[in-house]
Amino acid sequence: MKKKVAVLVSGIYGSMNSDIQVGLSETALKLGIKLIFFVSFSDGFSREFYDKYVKYDEGDIVSFKLPDFNDFDGIVLMADSFSPDYKERVEKLLENVSIPVMCLGEGKKEYYSLENNDDKSFCNVVEHIVTEHGCKDIYHVAGSKDYDFTFDRINAYKSVLKEHGLPCEDDRVFFGTLWRDCGEPALEYILQKCAEKGKKYPDGIVCVNDYTAIGIIDACRKRGIRVPADIIVTGYDGIEVANMGRPSITTCSQPFYEMAEICLVTLQKIWNGEKVDGKFQATGKIIKNQSCGCVPMDVDNTDEVRQVYSERMGKMEYLAQSTTNMILSLSNSSSMDECFNEIQKNAMVDTGFKNFVLCLAPGWDKQRVIDDSYNMDDEEMTVVAGFIGDKAVERGSFRRKQILPDALLDDPNPYYIFSVHHLQYYMGYIIVTPELKDFNQLIMKSWLVNLGAMLENLRIRRQLHITVERLENLYNRDMLTGLYNRRGYEFFFPDYYEKCLKNNTNLAVLLIDMDDLKMVNDSYGHPEGDYSLCTIAEAMTRASRYGEICLRTGGDEFVVLAMDYSQAKIENYIKVLREGIEERRNRDMKKYPISVSVGSCILVPSDKDRRNIQEISEEYIRLADAEMYKEKKLHKNEKSAAKYRFSEEV
Repeated sequence: MKKKVAVLVSGIYGSMNSDIQVGLSETALKLGIKLIFFVSFSDGFSREFYDKYVKYDEGDIVSFKLPDFNDFDGIVLMADSFSPDYKERVEKLLENVSIPVMCLGEGKKEYYSLENNDDKSFCNVVEHIVTEHGCKDIYHVAGSKDYDFTFDRINAYKSVLKEHGLPCEDDRVFFGTLWRDCGEPALEYILQKCAEKGKKYPDGIVCVNDYTAIGIIDACRKRGIRVPADIIVTGYDGIEVANMGRPSITTCSQPFYEMAEICLVTLQKIWNGEKVDGKFQATGKIIKNQSCGCVPMDVDNTDEVRQVYSERMGKMEYLAQSTTNMILSLSNSSSMDECFNEIQKNAMVDTGFKNFVLCLAPGWDKQRVIDDSYNMDDEEMTVVAGFIGDKAVERGSFRRKQILPDALLDDPNPYYIFSVHHLQYYMGYIIVTPELKDFNQLIMKSWLVNLGAMLENLRIRRQLHITVERLENLYNRDMLTGLYNRRGYEFFFPDYYEKCLKNNTNLAVLLIDMDDLKMVNDSYGHPEGDYSLCTIAEAMTRASRYGEICLRTGGDEFVVLAMDYSQAKIENYIKVLREGIEERRNRDMKKYPISVSVGSCILVPSDKDRRNIQEISEEYIRLADAEMYKEKKLHKNEKSAAKYRFSEEV
């Protein structure tokens, strides 16, 4: 049986993470291992500036709560892709697993650890500018104090300087952010320290990573400081953009692909019962470029860089357009099915998704929060939209425990799981096969955030529709009988009138009045009067077989509005109505009679009638009312005659 491995990663579109993923995917296909990537889009930095990102992270981390890890044969934790607090939460989710965990980066001692040998790799960069470029006065822009590797690289930097008898005081280290934004404050700090020591510039600045080096070089450029002529600058990691600037950055590439390969090969050895070491280390390769002077500044790769950026910008623009299109098309959708179809169409264009399946959880529209105390029981996921290749996905359901529908579970390809959520509210997840090259992490995150926001918008619209219907019900319905009230007559009459006018058919209005309601109320009590009214309403509804609208328009007055009626239909309706009333009265053994007087108006609307619709509707009621009173008078005369005959007999 094919082995199945869960890969936990944050920020899949970053260049370093991308290299690892490619290494894992290609090696897995060779070894016959099924990979499922569980993905976070939390960047660990945004929450420092926007506190609402804390809520976003609560929905984002659900990706790692979806699987039952013990259903897998192994786990690969890309530890260095996570911020420290996020990594801590992910590690907590792995506390009770009984399968091997391969940790790419620094992790718990229970894990099998695969790390870049930072000591040796980072030392090689510092050694290079000391021995080959003669740098003696060297500063270090470090990473955040939250990361262990920050201090590993500080120690490597200091060890080389000590070995060569060079100054390495603590004030030569500036703690940055691992991003370009720390370049300006870091350079300002370093220049101030140089001034205190009577120097204009340091010989070199060794940066914790390439992004920090880019920030330092940008800050130097603004001040007119030449790199490398005035200051040598180095980076670390060997990311693609380090080679694209001017000057290109001297750095050290980490062996990400090789580490990924070792990771899965080691897992296979463990499954085979072979004994393996608990820790593996690989050494990076130094890349000599312009920022240290090894490559002359007249070497120009502008055309190559321009081509790469052109392709990248094109994909960013198209993805941004896809986001806009999704917002517009979903906002214009009138039904849930139409909304899901629009999501499917938008996901097919410019997203880089080769496969895309949207799976919604039960009660996805109930604003469910999956916090750390929530028990993620197995449940049925519903496939509502998507495509596999160029074919629309078959809509259906599957158990969340298996993560993928059967068709995807059985094929050899790796798939990625992204949590679908609006802020902290979990809705489901998408299964995708993403194209990693040249896609921008933040814009893809924006696409996913908007997907969640649009589903939330759909939820709100549905809830609003239900609320409006309820309000309309309260506004147009009689609370006692459940029939429409007088406002219902005003609402429905114009529509029925227009349809009959268009089809040249009869429009009928029946006016029904209960006989002797006051007598029932006075003699038997108001609850019995209410019972009588409800009995009439029930009989009216049961007698309706041709789309009639039944209304209670007053205390003891009812109306029936009907299209395409005839006199025969009117007579049959009245007959069935009276039978229904009597049947209910007998069943409930009521001692008093329940009877009604009925009048009707049946006319074919005329397009020559110049009155407004209110005048016409009132005319129908007036004519039906006149007929009803004729019958009511007849009923009274019959009762008087019966009473007289009774007194004569006595």
